[in-house]
Amino acid sequence: MNTGALPAGRPVGRRGRAKLLRQQQIAEAAARLLLTHSFEEITTKAVAAEAGMGEATLFRHIGSKHELLTIVYGDQLDAELNRIEEEDSRMVAQRRADTPTAAFFIERVLNAYRLRCAFYLINPANASLYLREGFKPGTESARHISQGDRTIRLVAQILREGQDVGTLTGIVDPLVVAQNCHGTYMHEIDRTPVRGFDPATIWERLEVRLRAQLEPLAAPRSQTS
Repeated sequence: MNTGALPAGRPVGRRGRAKLLRQQQIAEAAARLLLTHSFEEITTKAVAAEAGMGEATLFRHIGSKHELLTIVYGDQLDAELNRIEEEDSRMVAQRRADTPTAAFFIERVLNAYRLRCAFYLINPANASLYLREGFKPGTESARHISQGDRTIRLVAQILREGQDVGTLTGIVDPLVVAQNCHGTYMHEIDRTPVRGFDPATIWERLEVRLRAQLEPLAAPRSQTS
């Protein structure tokens, strides 16, 4: 089910608009329920009632209850990734004109994951369930993978910029570091319930681990020229 904008350049008739409206109602109803309930707690009957339709109508637009999680969190994470990239652009625009320090590039990476942790904390159980879908083989995991890759690309770009100006060491592959940072983020999400950690402490735990990977990259320009 696609909850995005109408296809560009294609006229949509009354029936098509009615279908898109139904899909939007379902997505919004599922989002409201998932905000305060775990995925296991909600039912398709409850989502249909929240959307103001019968359950049979609901299943004309979705294939399963599980699809609701992918729709809601996929759209929300796309929006959050847009926000992260916009925030990073603002950080770059607001920096001083002189050559940025290593700390500036490290803070940009930390800020990206700080915002991702804030997204996770809206509903840790549901967010964790959605993020884990990217590790399952099959075409349904493609969106999850592309979203993870989007953050990895941003982090690699930030680190590469730091290398280009000589404030981060050039002896490491920025893509590998970015992959390691994202793997650390996913590990903290996975181990939070297993270890009985308070989800609210995820950023406190993640920041220490990210800094351990990022701060050793700071180097005098002479070492990377």
